[in-house]
Amino acid sequence: MRKVLLCALLLAAACVPDLSQGPPATGFAPILRDAPTGTPVAWVESQTAITLENASQLARLGRLDAPETPSTVFAHVFSPDGTRLAGLNNAHLLAWNLLTGALVFYTDRAGALKVYYAPDKDEIYTLDDGGTLRIHDADTGALKEEIEAHPLFGGAAAYDADNGWLALGATNGEVKVWDAAARQSLATIKAHAAQVVAVAFTPDGGQLATGGQDGRVKVWNWRERELAADLQTQPVRLVFSPDAAQLAVATSALVELWDWKAGERKRILQTGVGGAADVLLYAPDGRFLVSGGRAPNTNLWNPQTGDLATSLPGVGSDSTTAAFSSDGRLLVTAVLGQPVSLWNLAEVSPTTLARADLNTGAQTFEADWTPDGFLLAIFETAGPVQIWGIPPHESDG
Repeated sequence: MRKVLLCALLLAAACVPDLSQGPPATGFAPILRDAPTGTPVAWVESQTAITLENASQLARLGRLDAPETPSTVFAHVFSPDGTRLAGLNNAHLLAWNLLTGALVFYTDRAGALKVYYAPDKDEIYTLDDGGTLRIHDADTGALKEEIEAHPLFGGAAAYDADNGWLALGATNGEVKVWDAAARQSLATIKAHAAQVVAVAFTPDGGQLATGGQDGRVKVWNWRERELAADLQTQPVRLVFSPDAAQLAVATSALVELWDWKAGERKRILQTGVGGAADVLLYAPDGRFLVSGGRAPNTNLWNPQTGDLATSLPGVGSDSTTAAFSSDGRLLVTAVLGQPVSLWNLAEVSPTTLARADLNTGAQTFEADWTPDGFLLAIFETAGPVQIWGIPPHESDG
């Protein structure tokens, strides 16, 4: 594999004349690299985490392919140690070994729409739109058990990966929390007077936010079934800040920042209609909140002041994804039919931003980091998953 040359602009911020006018005409040259082909490539194991300092060495390390008729991996999860990837495509639940690139197993998807790893990596959980939770062996894919987690499941789910707790929102306003490993229902709460449309755990799993079509967002000490906050708003998406002090609530055209313990709405962010429909997440250190979706640009906000830190020009459509690196200094974005882009967040201002586009050679659906930051997975719409990272030796061969 040829050495990959990353645009130096990723390492030193470049001036953007006017972010509101879309992508700048100059200054953001694409990265050069080997383009993917129809032939599987030899697998190269990553040797170190991807950082801002070594991003110039990024290379495509290999590709994960599905058996039979390929299709988009529309849902995925990494194992807690970052050594495996499980995903769902049109037909299958699949798992790959990220150390070797080998397909570990594939089995019938059985209508699953969401997929999770057990905290100990020994099991994989899938959830379908009928509220059926299926427990699979993580090494063979064998079905171990089926649980009717909630017969009125309405599509809103949250998973605490550290504890293996799964919260399901129902059409009758209930929220049920399961311990999937123990096959035990831990709590059932009549949370809302109408369908639950969003749920989110605090980072430590101690509290659970629920949003309903009744125009309320509530925060629960869910083990005790005690109401900790009751906020009047129209939620679409919910996410807690890393310190759990702030709750971001996306509505159809706004993001509201709440001090939920005090019951006070502190800031209102003007995202535009659908501006947080796909993306609402905090940086690991809480320095930024990113919102994205159908609005023309994805936005980075200062969640303490509510100020717009910067916009990512042209990053927006009906399918927008974004993910922070583990240290929060890099952001990867992917928009259907557009390049996968890396953004340097070491220096951010309304008119200063550095971007480098990855020339993947394929139409991409999503991009995401492994938990350890060693790999960047790029999901092609055609089905294959490209794996990028830092190769062990720089070589032109």
